[in-house]
Amino acid sequence: MKSFPLFGGAGESRNLATDLETTIPVARGDRRSFLRKAAVAGVAVPAAMVAMSPDTASANHISDSDVTNFTDLLIHENQHVARLQVVLGADARPKPNFNNLELPDFLSFTQAAQALENTGVGAYLGAAGFILNPEVLARAAEIAFIEARHAGWLNTRRGDRITMNVLGEEQSFERALVQEEVVALAGPFIRDLNGGPPLAFSTTTKSFENDVAILNFALALEYLEAEFYNINVPKFLYSGL
Repeated sequence: MKSFPLFGGAGESRNLATDLETTIPVARGDRRSFLRKAAVAGVAVPAAMVAMSPDTASANHISDSDVTNFTDLLIHENQHVARLQVVLGADARPKPNFNNLELPDFLSFTQAAQALENTGVGAYLGAAGFILNPEVLARAAEIAFIEARHAGWLNTRRGDRITMNVLGEEQSFERALVQEEVVALAGPFIRDLNGGPPLAFSTTTKSFENDVAILNFALALEYLEAEFYNINVPKFLYSGL
């Protein structure tokens, strides 16, 4: 069985971090802690960005925990992209071209974030049963469980049931999304795949090639989520652009 270049060994040398001075200073949190996390994530944003004023934050009902958690979501999704790129190596798809990612207001942003995170949870579960390589399944699970934590927090933040899925169903057992459902939910944000492989994988044959297709399916979603937060977290939680 062909192995993937998983984190560890040569994979650990991959460094996507850029100059610390280009990261966002946290609004009402620990700036040095954020800079350390951002360096690990390799997240870079304009150095001119500063914290949103307390008056603006109050008007949008933005709390200190919102600043912390949405900044964490931005970091996590960029790290998910980096992890999948390392796992896939030369087989990693290029970043798709997106549209409709910039939201007009904070409420719309939280609603879209909730939908994207819940879509991600269902997507990973829907693909898990078709993965051949247990190492690949483990890497996918590492990301899927973080997506689930994101989704649970966003559900609560928006006043919904903590285990509600993207279809609005309260559940004791997570509902897997088939790939067609995932594509329908994510499709409005994807302008084109930038020459990358189709958003599809086999549900009948397990193989190394299909594991690559599944991870590239996941990578497209992670690119989408990362870009979504890279655009909207600075817009709604920071000023100075």
